[in-house]
Amino acid sequence: MSIPIRISWRATALGLGLALCTAAAPATEVQAAFPHKRVTIVVPYSAGGLTDTLARSLAAKLATLWGQPVVVENRDGAGTIIGTSAVARTPADGYTLLFTSYAYTSNPVLRRQLPYGPDAFRPVGLLGSSHNVLLVTNRLRGQSLQHLIDRAKAEPGSLKLASSGPGSSPHLGAELFATKAGIGFTHVPYKGQGPAMTDLMAGVVDGMFDGMSSYALVKSGKVAAVAIASEQRHPDAPEIPTFKELGMDFVSGSWFGMLAPAATPDAVVQQINADLHRAVEDPAVRAQIAKTGLLVALSTPEAFGQYLQTETRKLQALVRSGVRIELN
Repeated sequence: MSIPIRISWRATALGLGLALCTAAAPATEVQAAFPHKRVTIVVPYSAGGLTDTLARSLAAKLATLWGQPVVVENRDGAGTIIGTSAVARTPADGYTLLFTSYAYTSNPVLRRQLPYGPDAFRPVGLLGSSHNVLLVTNRLRGQSLQHLIDRAKAEPGSLKLASSGPGSSPHLGAELFATKAGIGFTHVPYKGQGPAMTDLMAGVVDGMFDGMSSYALVKSGKVAAVAIASEQRHPDAPEIPTFKELGMDFVSGSWFGMLAPAATPDAVVQQINADLHRAVEDPAVRAQIAKTGLLVALSTPEAFGQYLQTETRKLQALVRSGVRIELN
């Protein structure tokens, strides 16, 4: 004889509910909205430079937009290789990002070996670009571009030009300038723009190529500006002539943007890109960026990727033209 078994609908519903919750728990964790924890932005330059300043401006706003801490970590050294390779080794989940500039495109062209491959990263977004200004220490204030060139020709190697590191935009700007002018110079590399600028103000070096972020130092009389390597004069510094005006066809500069490890999901990359746009639209962030002299040119990840390819081809052409770049 079979004995009828009565099952309470409440017990059945409860059991089914528990089963569904148990089954759904892992999926909920995987699909948690980005970001649900701290985000780290690695800057492969020392604190106080332009790249660091821009990264911190963005980080503060992104933290507000995301409701999560956004920490900027400076990992400078080896021409940005230390910080860049560190990010390449992190999980591709969007929680560790790279905010970098010109050396990212120059290192693969100028160095025989790197601890990360050419496909280690994917573009997230271009923030903007700037043009180099030839700055000199105050003891050379008032000397013309031609005077500096004549001195360098008369005393080869006597002109000491600093840079924020081997392969950086200031370094390559100096190399290209020397080639255009037909002179030699002594390259003095530093671990970032901040230390280099400190020694320029102290007169340890003669000059340095740097972006408009240093214009405040020009206005305050701490350094002097000779010329800007752009097609036209900068709207914020109309008194600085272009190299072209002074008879030299010379244009150079840098870019600033964010990248992520190559396997970072598309959805995460697109969200970070969209939030970068939202951050830059904030008036306070715009005001901070304006102080650096950066020309904002936000882009999609795809457009940024094309931009990086174009910049790489320019550098390859520069090397093929005979410009000698000696990196450690």
